Amino acid sequence: MVATVACASSPERLPPLTRQFYYNLPSSEDQQAFLKLKESQRQGFLEERGLWARWTALPAAERQAVENGELEPGFHEFAAFMAWGPPADTQPRGDTTYHTFIRCTSGPKAGRYVSSNLSCDGTSSEIEIAVSEGLVTEIKYLN
Repeated sequence: MVATVACASSPERLPPLTRQFYYNLPSSEDQQAFLKLKESQRQGFLEERGLWARWTALPAAERQAVENGELEPGFHEFAAFMAWGPPADTQPRGDTTYHTFIRCTSGPKAGRYVSSNLSCDGTSSEIEIAVSEGLVTEIKYLN
């Protein structure tokens, strides 16, 4: 019998939701450590870093939408990060924070959110969200 190890050599090999947790880890060291873990060890790792508590604090409807890559006004800021990954840019303006997300619209990464439009190897679009008091108040599709 051959034992399989659930370690992943790259984030692209992770299941979609697990991949979103990976991208929201606070440091590249945490990301590398996360990839080396067995699947059964990942939740504990996320708990230690506070991400699991942030995930489970989201209402069930938000978690379901996030798993489908969807976001709506009224959702929590963390839901945006879990749906689309870390923003490419963040600008605080008064009591509101604006996050810009870049989505590849063609090329090998079509449908993926990236930190730079140069990462798309094709075309991209930008989405800006406004966040006040931890909640998404507006979503603008910029192009």
